[in-house]
Amino acid sequence: MTSMAVLQDASTRDRLLAAAVEVFVEQGYEGARLQDIARTAGLTTGAIYANFRGKDELLFAAIGARADMEMDSLLTEAQDRNPRALLELLGDRLVGTRPQPPLLIDAIAAARRDDELAGALRDRLDERERVLADIVERAKADGAIDPALDSAVFARFGLTLAMGALVLRTLSIDAPAEGAWHELISRLLDAVSEEQPT
Repeated sequence: MTSMAVLQDASTRDRLLAAAVEVFVEQGYEGARLQDIARTAGLTTGAIYANFRGKDELLFAAIGARADMEMDSLLTEAQDRNPRALLELLGDRLVGTRPQPPLLIDAIAAARRDDELAGALRDRLDERERVLADIVERAKADGAIDPALDSAVFARFGLTLAMGALVLRTLSIDAPAEGAWHELISRLLDAVSEEQPT
């Protein structure tokens, strides 16, 4: 395959993912039709089937693309921060506003009836949990987290908070005041630090 063909494939795939996000957000997973996604992308349904097995794979890829962009943005923003500051930033982001409703809730609902999608979602969440566990390990090495704590359990706690925050955001439940939330996250991190603050 020539580099031009690869570039065209990537461009088509990117257009489909952007259109899928738009249509899934507007219509929800169950209501979205492949024809609407193709039309929004300015392509045909044949382009969808050339890149994805079906609507479930397209939804999963759209969630992944969006999550990857958010994670990349977060890690770029946090690259010069120490692990403690990174954990605080992650905690603050739990209640931050997002420009679009989360697609993950639709995916979770659809996964109840689709074992393949459920497995793919578990794999993606496992990957995110490993990233969190790595951050916890770095925080332990810096003395910001007590080394006796289980990194995997700490990461699961973080993932559980993130999923709960996602549900609350989906239901449009108001977030707590940022300052008060940040103080709570900071105090929780103080409580699990190797050396208690004086």
